[in-house]
Order: sequence, then C-alpha cells, then structure tokens
Amino acid sequence: MNGDGDQATPVQDDAGAAPFVAVGRRWGAVATAAVLAAAGVVLLSQATLLDLGSLSLPGPGFVPVALSLALILLAGIIAVRDWQGDDGAAVGLGYRDVVIVFAAMLAVPPLFEPLGAYLTLGLFAAVLLVLVARTSVAVAVAAAALGMAGCWGFFGVGLGLQLPAGAILERIGL
Repeated sequence: MNGDGDQATPVQDDAGAAPFVAVGRRWGAVATAAVLAAAGVVLLSQATLLDLGSLSLPGPGFVPVALSLALILLAGIIAVRDWQGDDGAAVGLGYRDVVIVFAAMLAVPPLFEPLGAYLTLGLFAAVLLVLVARTSVAVAVAAAALGMAGCWGFFGVGLGLQLPAGAILERIGL
C-alpha cells in the first residue's frame, strides 16, 4: 500500500503467482473447507488419544480436542456459507509457492530427528530462499547459516536450551 488506499499491482511474470487451476468460487471454498474439516478430523483422532481430564482439571488432550472441534465446526460454516452464494467468480487453487512451502513444511518433521534442529531449520530456510524467493544457492546457504547461528544464540546462549543435534551429527561426533 502506498498510503492513499491503493494497492500495488501484482507482478505478472511471477510463476508463483499463477494458480495450477482456476475453479468457481463456490467449489474453491467448499474444497478448502473440506481440507480443513479433514485436517480437523485427523487432529481430533490424535487428540482423543490424550487424557482429556475434566472441566475443573483439564488434561493435555482437552485443548487439542476443543481446537479440533472448532476447526471442524468453522470448516462446516465456511462450506455452508459459500455453498449458498455463488457470484460466478473464479478463484485459483494450487499456487506454486504455496505448494512448495507446504511440501517443505511436511519435510521438516521426518528430517528433525536424523538431521537435528539446526540443520533441519537451515535446510528448510535455504530451500525456501532458493525455490520461493529465487535467490542464488550461495546467498541462501549464507542466510541459512546466519539463521542457524541466530537460533543457536537465542536458544542455546540466551535461553540455555540445547536443541537436538540429530542422529547423523551424533554418529560423527559433532
């Protein structure tokens, strides 16, 4: 925004700004609501494995169950509200940059134990810098190294916490 309420025009040649598919607004909203509801059901199934406790003394599963139910309820509200009104407008689904970030976030948990916190976060940052921000690999590696040093300084020095080093680094003695 430039201060007078006008928004800047988006860059037209950015490949990440183009959706994979354009669908009607109604179907796009319903598809999004369905994904949110499915995520809520998966989270609810995992949260019910935890002790719920009671209202006077909630257990560790109380808040996750409540949030999962809220997610399912809100997804239903989105689906019903957007199903009722359709102005014929099209929305884009599957923006390249969103898909890349989502895939990179899904890669973080399985890499966290073997690579450790610092290498996983550094790799995550470098991948996003190269694929989304389109920086050079050298700049991405340097920025990721600075980020890892910042994480170490904040968590290790500032808070006195030791983040996991990872099985690979422990095997080689680092």
